[in-house]
Amino acid sequence: MHIVFFSTSDVFKAEEILNEKNIECKVVPTPVQDKAYCGVCVETQDRQAKTLMGDMEFKVLE
Repeated sequence: MHIVFFSTSDVFKAEEILNEKNIECKVVPTPVQDKAYCGVCVETQDRQAKTLMGDMEFKVLE
């Protein structure tokens, strides 16, 4: 799954949050269908990741 954010700083904040929780993730280019976002996103297979993003604005692409 891809967790897509509007700002690059939120992408790296999310990566830090997930790393602190030992959730495997990586920063990758945003899928083509959502180029309105910042250009990079977080990719992970852990469904719990969505619940850790707090009040950040994001979209999940399966």
